[in-house]
Amino acid sequence: MATQPSATTGYTYDELMLKHECPWAKHHHESPLRLSSIIDRCRELNLFDRCLFVKSTKANDEDILLYHKESLLKSLSQAPCENIEQLKEFCRKYEDVYMNEFSFEAAQLAVGGSLNLLNSIMTNQCRNGFALVRPPGHHAMENDMNGFCLFNNVVITAKTALEKYNSKRVLILDWDVHHGQGTQYAFYDTNKVLYISTHRYEYGHFWPNRVESDFDAIGEGDGKGFNVNIPLNKTGLKNADYLYIFFNIILPIAYEYDPDLVLVSAGYDVALGCPEGEMKLTPDIFGHLIHYLKGLANGKVMVLLEGGYCIDTLSESAAWTLRSLLGDPCSPLQSCVNPDPIVKKTVACCKNVLKGYWQSLKIDLTDEGEFWIEEARRKRALAPLVNDHVRPAQYDLTPTLVVKQTEEQKLKIQQDIKRALELAPHRKPLERGRTLIVYDEAMKKFSSRNHCERPGRIEAIWRGLRNSGLDQRCTMISSRYATKEEILLVHSDMFYEFLKSTKTATRRELSELKGALRSIEYSNDVFDNALLATGSCLNMVDAIMSNEGGNGFAIVRPPGHHAHCSMDYGFCYFNNVSVCARYLQKNYNLQRILIVDFDYHMGDGVKDVFYEDPGVLYISLHCADAFPPNEGHPKDSGKDKGLGFNVNIGWLSFDPPAVDADYINAFHHVVLPMAYEYNPEFVLVCAGFDAAEGDRIGWGKLSTCAYSQMTHMLLSLANGRVLEVLEGGYCLSQLNVCGSACVATLLGDPPVRCSEDAAKYPQDLVSLRTIDLIKNIHRPFWSSLFSIPVQDDSAIDQLAESLEQKAMIKN
Repeated sequence: MATQPSATTGYTYDELMLKHECPWAKHHHESPLRLSSIIDRCRELNLFDRCLFVKSTKANDEDILLYHKESLLKSLSQAPCENIEQLKEFCRKYEDVYMNEFSFEAAQLAVGGSLNLLNSIMTNQCRNGFALVRPPGHHAMENDMNGFCLFNNVVITAKTALEKYNSKRVLILDWDVHHGQGTQYAFYDTNKVLYISTHRYEYGHFWPNRVESDFDAIGEGDGKGFNVNIPLNKTGLKNADYLYIFFNIILPIAYEYDPDLVLVSAGYDVALGCPEGEMKLTPDIFGHLIHYLKGLANGKVMVLLEGGYCIDTLSESAAWTLRSLLGDPCSPLQSCVNPDPIVKKTVACCKNVLKGYWQSLKIDLTDEGEFWIEEARRKRALAPLVNDHVRPAQYDLTPTLVVKQTEEQKLKIQQDIKRALELAPHRKPLERGRTLIVYDEAMKKFSSRNHCERPGRIEAIWRGLRNSGLDQRCTMISSRYATKEEILLVHSDMFYEFLKSTKTATRRELSELKGALRSIEYSNDVFDNALLATGSCLNMVDAIMSNEGGNGFAIVRPPGHHAHCSMDYGFCYFNNVSVCARYLQKNYNLQRILIVDFDYHMGDGVKDVFYEDPGVLYISLHCADAFPPNEGHPKDSGKDKGLGFNVNIGWLSFDPPAVDADYINAFHHVVLPMAYEYNPEFVLVCAGFDAAEGDRIGWGKLSTCAYSQMTHMLLSLANGRVLEVLEGGYCLSQLNVCGSACVATLLGDPPVRCSEDAAKYPQDLVSLRTIDLIKNIHRPFWSSLFSIPVQDDSAIDQLAESLEQKAMIKN
């Protein structure tokens, strides 16, 4: 029986933060209900019972002065809260700020609680955490309160990480619908913090209406290239749009940066129903975004609450965030297709101005995006942008948000929210170990003298699991032999009977079968061994589908992905993964199955089985000119109904060999966009480790990092139903550590961080050459792959004329 994991997620909040409210507008949208609704929802789901509570204490002046000036601290501490009229006059000095007699202490607690949680993470008392704090902070500047924000919680937290805990690099991701200008200003000239912000901009017409919130504000001095603004120039954007941004900009840059800590300014005003943001992200997407960030910084991720003003989706979004931090499976999103052309324009602009600083952004050619850069700048020129040098003597008092919606529009939004919540119900997490393993010593019986596909392969993986104690954290599934009926789901009766005949064949008869021509060896044990491998995988499938576990790793041999319907091939006899896929289709009526194959050799047998079947999306990452001959070229993309569902990421050259970053970038740019568009119900992995450095057959330079990172990324799909099945890998020491890395990741441990600088950067002759080719081939089939909207030659003239007319009308 697997044991319960210890608490690894911390959280902090304080009841006093609920007393901070607007004294002249009791129904102000930045209200105590924002925080209390999150607390209530997380308690309702029993999430806090699984977390470590970190007490909030008031930050001292020294902490606050890490960023803010003493004059601001003094002014805030002496605010005339006892006289409402004097207080109003005080707040008019700042844009969109309110206070009452509890606000200063609440702001101190927000900073202090964040720093206490940071300490718990950095001292390994917990792995990650959620600072449930208010007032929010990311608009607050060095000497200026702004936008409901008094102190900048995330800036002070980042500076503390750098100065007290010796972090070298901190990533701040800000997905609040408003640009966090205070955070940007704090780190604009340093490379010690990478600040990435996605925010509503509308070419400068949306608050805070600043030119430096646009895509071309990329930092200065040492910080040039380390300030990344991704402006959203329309409302109504959806999950597909944010995932498009994540996979094309945020994740590639973040992995290349390789932070020691990830901080998230989590504003949920981008969620469906929020009247401030007017976006349409469903609450469950935040679990996916957090999941990917957990792949960085050895899992050290700290989320700080910022905005969010639709109570229903705010509380639900925060709950999905906390569940993801806890390691619960992500709720399957509805198919993420057709990112908005406006978003594609923005991404093209961002890539164009940043490609000189980030190797991972050079994968896509962006010269055609220069037209959209010109369009964006011309439209921005018409916006009422803020000029800090011309500051008003006083601002209007922060108003209560007036929602200008018809009753019909309000009803539609409520229906959309109701449907979104129904499509993503909260399921109770598994009480037992969620990761299943199968291993049977009987699979060592089949052997061929001096052959690299030897019994020691599975023994090496099993020994690695036992030595690290991972086996005790998993649930063991019994092995079994596959039935003839199950084998015939993929293989022909003639081939089944032929292989069965080897059980009783004499040594001479076996030698005359000439299997060596197909890289095949025969013995009297191979038939039973192959049946045991396939049947054991099917037991794993049944266990996952019946929720006995969430995912699994099948330590089986012989491998299977080269085996064809009527022919054994390349050390493979029965095609284990293909039989599993057909079994899922027949017994569980699954309509969409994703098979990812990261073996050094392309799985030609799997490809042939599903070549015309859109019910299986087969994606293989392999060396294009390795075994099997004449297979695995990127242009081979399927047939008839299966066209576009066979994806060969065949590295066109392994000179130099592929490194971790090449595979990780292939996932960001190709595998994940396709996978989310496909929306699989189950993920099968052909887990070959022969691209690892030192393998006897493959010629790669992958480390445990690549294998654990790929595993981690796949776990966001199909409600976490991922089954990895051993294929190749012939270096016993690499099988030992790579197999353990995958199982640890399946269990929810942080994926392995890249240990060598060279492995962080995709290579020109590998990634940049191959991935761009793959996108060009498959773009007609997959709308989520990067593309630049086209324009005709006269478009720029038409744009100029249109903007001139608008300018005349405005003036």
